[in-house]
Amino acid sequence: MPAVSVIIPMYNTEAFIKDCLDSLVAQTFKDFEVIIINDGSTDNCARIAASYASSDARFKLIGQPNKGPSEARNTGLKIIRGDYVTFVDSDDCVAPNYLEALVSMAKEHEADIACCNQQQVDESFKSDSTTVEVASSASLSAEDATAIALYQDRVPDYSAWNKLYKSSLWKGKFFPADKSLAEDLAVIPEILLSANKVAITKAKLYLYRKHPSSILASSLTPERAAILDIAESVFEQMKPVSKHLYKAARSTLVSASFSVLMRTNDSEEVAEFRHRAFALIRKYRFGTFFDTKTRMRNRIAILLSYLPRFLFLKLLKKGIQ
Repeated sequence: MPAVSVIIPMYNTEAFIKDCLDSLVAQTFKDFEVIIINDGSTDNCARIAASYASSDARFKLIGQPNKGPSEARNTGLKIIRGDYVTFVDSDDCVAPNYLEALVSMAKEHEADIACCNQQQVDESFKSDSTTVEVASSASLSAEDATAIALYQDRVPDYSAWNKLYKSSLWKGKFFPADKSLAEDLAVIPEILLSANKVAITKAKLYLYRKHPSSILASSLTPERAAILDIAESVFEQMKPVSKHLYKAARSTLVSASFSVLMRTNDSEEVAEFRHRAFALIRKYRFGTFFDTKTRMRNRIAILLSYLPRFLFLKLLKKGIQ
């Protein structure tokens, strides 16, 4: 059995999948399997991935009709064999020592999860063989790690990627099938909270590629505006756990409300989400502003929210949030 299972959901990333898979071939840690889920791609990325699967027994290519990244990851979770699992998006790359560093950290700190920092790269970035120095690492309690992720200001965040998990944490856990944005927020805080502890490093071992067609670069459709539903659900889940997590989840809820207002237009199809976003901001802005752990850009947006609505929205659209 491999020590680590790597799950890659893949959809129409012909321009980037080779770099992604090359970065895994180059890993200094060799005991892993790569499960590539072709989520109904219509370009040539499946053909490219198939060439890796045919030449390296550690790589497996599985095809399915297009169901979205959540369902693609879920397909992988059902067949993983490793003691650990990690997620890599098919347009991203990892440093050559990504797996080695995270496995080492998990064992050193006897932690269920190991997490690194991420570096944003552009479309032209090409993976290389340069390892990233991991100068130090530390461990956090599950509650502290979850709170940090919800405050969204440092490692760990609530992204599924840039983390190595004990596979047992995912037993019976899956990403929500009906969400195309913020599906990570729906499950990762819960996974973090279920860990014994979380090992972290500031080393940027995960290379996130932002490009015009990436999900995070796109505007919010009515379906994606459902990030508000997810943020409210997480808030209700964390509220009874502790005051610390209540405040952290409240910060996420306010942040999600600003994101909805910034990334949607005032139209009938998203009117309900926008109305709720305004109401949540009004309800929680005072306490969130005076929470010193709230991100500065959220606090600035809160101050702006006291302005007349048309002026507030105009300034928000300029990228405060």
